[in-house]
Amino acid sequence: MSDHPDATVRGDTDLDVVDAADRQEARVASATRLADIESQPLASRAQAFGEVHDELRSVLEGTTGDTGQGGR
Repeated sequence: MSDHPDATVRGDTDLDVVDAADRQEARVASATRLADIESQPLASRAQAFGEVHDELRSVLEGTTGDTGQGGR
């Protein structure tokens, strides 16, 4: 299940389960990716950050909402 106190509000299912090791691995991968982007020339950096933005937006738009406990 989710770490959220009321997982049903967010629409979590067993398919959304991610363990702590997976979360840590994702953090490391994200930090590495961002560090790589930061080392690029400005024009390349802008494009790469735009791609990260688009990916994150698509993930967030795919969620069920944030009107539950702790949401908007």
